[in-house]
Amino acid sequence: MTVKFAHITDCHLGSWRNPKLRELNLKAFEESISICIHEHVNFIVVTGDFFDVNVPDLAPVKRAVEILRDARSKEIEVYMIYGSHDFTANSVSIIDILHSAGLFIKPVEFEQKNNRIRLKFSQDAKTLIKITGLSGRKIGLDLEYYKMLDLGVLESEEGFKIFLFHAPITEFTPIELAHGDMVPFSLLPKGFKYYGGGHLHKRLEKKFDENSMLAYPGPLFGSTFTDLENTAEGEKRGFYIVELNTNTVKAHFIEVKVADFVFKKINANQKTAKQVDDEISALIETLDAANKIVLLKVKGTLSSGKRSDINFSKFEELLRNKGAIVSFMNRSSLTSAETFQLKVIGESVEDIEKRIVKERIASFKLDPSISDDKVKNFINSKFIAEKGQNTARALLHVLKKGKLENENNNDYSTRMIDDVISLIGFKDLFNN
Repeated sequence: MTVKFAHITDCHLGSWRNPKLRELNLKAFEESISICIHEHVNFIVVTGDFFDVNVPDLAPVKRAVEILRDARSKEIEVYMIYGSHDFTANSVSIIDILHSAGLFIKPVEFEQKNNRIRLKFSQDAKTLIKITGLSGRKIGLDLEYYKMLDLGVLESEEGFKIFLFHAPITEFTPIELAHGDMVPFSLLPKGFKYYGGGHLHKRLEKKFDENSMLAYPGPLFGSTFTDLENTAEGEKRGFYIVELNTNTVKAHFIEVKVADFVFKKINANQKTAKQVDDEISALIETLDAANKIVLLKVKGTLSSGKRSDINFSKFEELLRNKGAIVSFMNRSSLTSAETFQLKVIGESVEDIEKRIVKERIASFKLDPSISDDKVKNFINSKFIAEKGQNTARALLHVLKKGKLENENNNDYSTRMIDDVISLIGFKDLFNN
């Protein structure tokens, strides 16, 4: 018997403030489920970051529920694990609520005894495929859980098995995506037909032999400017439909395209601010921007004038008038001769944040007057060197969250404080 299932990941529903991008993100998920129904897949696995935050706005939740119900109405079971964006240690996630409503199964149950984690399997009723896995957690916490896995129990289980995870695997992660703790493949159980990954925003496949493979589909639409840039430069977005039987496993990538892109780079090096302004104006006149996402990246050092002398708001208005769905002006790598000593340290907001955090954390040292070993160990595990970088980036992500629909200031403050306390682990420090 051949089993056919879909592997979707990193939907990040609700991730965009721009309503048009938020709608396109939902549309990508809706289309992927429609394709799954049309292709008569036996079931669907989702490997984390289904929503962009653990308590999202209700509008994308409502749409997601309707789409998931459509799959369930066609007797297609959905198996979903947490991603780092879905996970919360001390409060209820929307994933928990939707699971309780019976919209999908979480194949992540486990027993923990003597510092070992023993995962349980969920068996698909129609195909008898056995599914298990580990959810993603906050940055820096994944590796410890993989080290605690009882691999013997997983490997001795008979039958066709699928392992779901939401973490970068050391041996298969590209250098440009290799930051923070990664998980060596040796910590994953052997003998599974399919290893379905999430978290990496890039499509990757690794065939071990005809009978076993590992795959990351990459994001379904994308949740950052860098994702959109990569899409505009030709990286396809979508998901996998996987077919497996006794002898083989094959993954077919299904592209989901919900918008066309225009991406142009403008070299401002040794040009005046007026020349760059005129060049961008002329470029926009030639663009076919109707019903497209338009991305413009301006980089270089102006010979005279300042960035503020270039009327970027005018360009956005011109593109709106030409019918662009949305436009982005990336000018983080644009500087002027007068301010060159400030030195641009990245080409995107994410890149700049990472580098600033790295530089600042490098100067943070443990106070030698601290004598309590427990406090010392806590500080070293959270705020020093690479672990400090991971904590700082995770804090930035938490602090960027806006208020939810109908959320008052007190509830918002409480939620933010709870998220920060959970992330840093203060309760663990004082309870131990």
